[in-house]
Amino acid sequence: MWKPLRLIPIKTNFDFLGKRIPALVLSTAINIASLILVFTVGFNFGIDFLGGIAIEARSTKGVADLAAIRATTSTLGVGEVTLQEFGNAETVLVRVQRQDAGPVCVANAGKLLTAALGQGWSLKPATGGLGGELEVAAPQPLNDERRVAVARAIAVNDGQVARGAGASTRVLMTPEQQAEWCQQVAIRLVTAALGSAYDIRRTETVGPKIGAELMRSGIIAVIVTMFGIAAYVWFRYEWQFAVGALVALTHDVLTTVGFFVITQLEFNLTALAALLTIAGYSINDTVVVFDRVRENMRRYKKMSLVDMLNVSVNETLSRTLMTSGTVLFAMLALALFGGPVLHSFSYAMLWGVVVGTYSSIWIANASLVYLNLRPERLRPDDDANRTTTPARP
Repeated sequence: MWKPLRLIPIKTNFDFLGKRIPALVLSTAINIASLILVFTVGFNFGIDFLGGIAIEARSTKGVADLAAIRATTSTLGVGEVTLQEFGNAETVLVRVQRQDAGPVCVANAGKLLTAALGQGWSLKPATGGLGGELEVAAPQPLNDERRVAVARAIAVNDGQVARGAGASTRVLMTPEQQAEWCQQVAIRLVTAALGSAYDIRRTETVGPKIGAELMRSGIIAVIVTMFGIAAYVWFRYEWQFAVGALVALTHDVLTTVGFFVITQLEFNLTALAALLTIAGYSINDTVVVFDRVRENMRRYKKMSLVDMLNVSVNETLSRTLMTSGTVLFAMLALALFGGPVLHSFSYAMLWGVVVGTYSSIWIANASLVYLNLRPERLRPDDDANRTTTPARP
């Protein structure tokens, strides 16, 4: 007769809670270091939060060649460019970081001018005018036709190119207008690089104000999620369990934030989704252990709290490691084969699975020791509503 495969012994007797002080000291040090790094080093924010440009393009020759697009756009001088399939294999979404107004932007506009009108044309910041004004130098006197051609080449309105009979003129704009104009320059460069092989279906820019609103909404979402989970645990168990869960969730979020800062992985909406997913995964693991803790508190009323917590963790250890292992393998597959678009999510989840398992065993349960949880403080009606049969790990 076949015996079931057991990767973890049925009965283990590891002294997890005996190592709670070193674990708490290590976790506290990591959390403090994470906060320091956030304020000193900072995140590598993506387009979602910094603002930037999104260009949707559809290949006219079948499947979009992301490798070729990446190679082409990396030499344009527009900074970070990310690519992903959008809906199907023929459509690609090109994201470009928000462009700063300055010499690089003006130089890129100069490339557009030369490409459209030929050699001998140049563009540079104007001297003696407003901060955003530019000066165009032409190989021949500028008439109205050439003035319109300049405006179209560098993506400005005809009226912004000053009239004049000489071989130079000014492009009139304020510093604020130049900041938005630089986004249009980058769009022109990228669409020109894609060429006739791609139809441009839409272009849009994300300003810094929208990015700031997304960041604020993301922070609120994380905080509300954590306190919502704590409220559920308080309602489901006792307040000590709620505080322990909140401490564990805070630990998981802070250590993951530190992971993003140290690795400088792009922090975008995908990374924010990973933070929320990690919180949900961690509390799922924690609640399983808490269920066993509460059952054992009724069963072993004379056992010390530390010993009883150790028994509970050991009884659920097989379930915890098997669940963590399956999630870990799934995230490993995403990290290896999901491509750069999913790196922020998959790498964060790899870290989060390990940290979430660790916090469920040590942080959440160790908090119960210091919160002075006692069997007599359990709700008196729980015994009447629950069977004494232990839950399966």
